[in-house]
Amino acid sequence: MDRRVVFTPSGLDGVVQDGITVLEAARQLGADIDSVCGGRGICGRCQITPSVGVFAKWGITATPESLSGPAETETNYRAKRALVPGNRLGCAARICGDVVIDVPAISQVHKQIVRKDLDLEPITVDPSFSLFYLMIPEAQLGDSVSA
Repeated sequence: MDRRVVFTPSGLDGVVQDGITVLEAARQLGADIDSVCGGRGICGRCQITPSVGVFAKWGITATPESLSGPAETETNYRAKRALVPGNRLGCAARICGDVVIDVPAISQVHKQIVRKDLDLEPITVDPSFSLFYLMIPEAQLGDSVSA
């Protein structure tokens, strides 16, 4: 059975086979998840955060059962090193349903860059004040203009 997977913050999404690991799904869809050990559960660089809830934007209802339970490699990793609460190892967690996966900054290979198109529309300047030049005749000794 095919499952829909969405990776945030990149927004990459697609359909993958049921039962593959999150790391394999990320590689298939082009998501940016680091894995120095090649997916053997040793380095901990592939940490992901599964999101649970209704995601109307993608038409997904993700439950805790959308990913498999902790595998032996993940349990061994937790015993040796600290794993952030709520995080899973992408190389050990298998996809069992439609899911939204958040890839934290520590697990991204590249830093995220926000790019926007340059908008070169003409700008109309309409200031709230104006500059005026005034020509005032020079004051004479007998003028009482200031009085």
